[in-house]
Amino acid sequence: MVSAANLGSFYELMLDNIPDGIYILDDKGNYLYVNSAYIHTIGMSKAELLAYNVHDFQTSSQIDVCISDIVYREKRRVVMFQDVEIGNTARKTPFRQLVISNPVFGPNGEVQNIIAICKPLDTINDFYNEAMEHGTISTYSGHRLTDFRPDETIVAESGAMKHLLRMAEGIAGFDTSVLISGESGTGKEVIAQYIHRRSPRAGHEMIVINCASLPENLLEAELFGYEKGAFTGASNTGKKGLFEAADGSTLFLDEINSLPLSLQGKLLRALETKTIQRIGSTVSKKVDFRLISATNENLLGAVEEKRFRADLFYRLNVLPLELLPLRNRKEDIIPLALHFLAHYNKKYIKSKTFAENTIQKMLDYDWPGNVRELKNFVERSVVMSASDFIEISNIQSIAASHDKRVGFDSLPATPQSQPTPPMYQQLWNKELPLSDYLERCERDYIQYALLTYKSSYGAARALGTSQSLIMRRKRKYLL
Repeated sequence: MVSAANLGSFYELMLDNIPDGIYILDDKGNYLYVNSAYIHTIGMSKAELLAYNVHDFQTSSQIDVCISDIVYREKRRVVMFQDVEIGNTARKTPFRQLVISNPVFGPNGEVQNIIAICKPLDTINDFYNEAMEHGTISTYSGHRLTDFRPDETIVAESGAMKHLLRMAEGIAGFDTSVLISGESGTGKEVIAQYIHRRSPRAGHEMIVINCASLPENLLEAELFGYEKGAFTGASNTGKKGLFEAADGSTLFLDEINSLPLSLQGKLLRALETKTIQRIGSTVSKKVDFRLISATNENLLGAVEEKRFRADLFYRLNVLPLELLPLRNRKEDIIPLALHFLAHYNKKYIKSKTFAENTIQKMLDYDWPGNVRELKNFVERSVVMSASDFIEISNIQSIAASHDKRVGFDSLPATPQSQPTPPMYQQLWNKELPLSDYLERCERDYIQYALLTYKSSYGAARALGTSQSLIMRRKRKYLL
């Protein structure tokens, strides 16, 4: 038991054992308390800091922004990055930290105190790796890594993703149709799995098909199945379609915006009657399925352009969920990157960590390919970085979402007169086979085309190849 007389020293002892820096200010910005982690980070003694006012650091240009001023002025919690350059810092060099600054209000609504938590960016890796050693990950749902495949784990730190997951969990128990919208690479199938695994149908595997992956005639056969001899090349025994395979389970139709008009009416009837009819059959069959669909374009716009049936749109859009692009939920970037880093460190038996400047570059980059692009970037970084410290000054050159794809902008115009690009030297040091490098080039080139043209058909036309080849490569490279 701690006596009332000793409570003050007890609380101070507890705060001193928190690994994040903590300080408390009065209503004028004077330091009232600093814990041991903050002292160590700043490199000043407790006596020195308690003699300071927080504005002294800004006056001497030792911090780029006084976050406390914003809290005093706007009377709200402020979470910001702050650049710190203190002459006698233990780090000896400028560094960037995440500051979570909270107001404590007095009886008249004035800011009476500020309590702030400081996290240097280069320590984020350390905490995450420590958590991974114990088999846990910070996610909204609280699930361990074993609940999902590595690329299906949901990491949600942003308010937008937490809100979406709350909605997804709330609707999971109902059989109503769900339409998930969002740019390519945002994780629509992951959300569909999240809903399915929390539904009464979770005992059955969710059935998945990409509507852009097959030509129209084959897509119809895949969805509805066919009787023996229904068409040239049909199996002699016939084939069960995906609707039948989803009996008692969930059917997920990805890129439903690519569904041909001729099939939209048939899908609508299946939804409304819960019956299907195989190709070549005159018999209807009852099927108990729940439909979740996803689109990477505005379906209402497709309705207005007469490319998508209005009645089907409203039948699908009963429970809409919108996945924001990664650039609009930047709080998720670093937790996702650290999750993928832990996964690829384990896969390739590495112990890589991100340098502070790499973390900041990741936050500054827009990630047009969203979570899929971030995942591929982390994998490339783990494989291609020469040391265990991943230090990348140009995220775009590795992410390869634009015209400057990996390595191509570094090729010397005259090999005899220019030095070998560092990237190739690293690959040689790793003894990377040519076949592996060519596969990566193919993957990056196809990924760029898919991101640019938004569909496998558009990518195939641009690359002068077949749509079926593009889909095979998508599956192979998990694009």
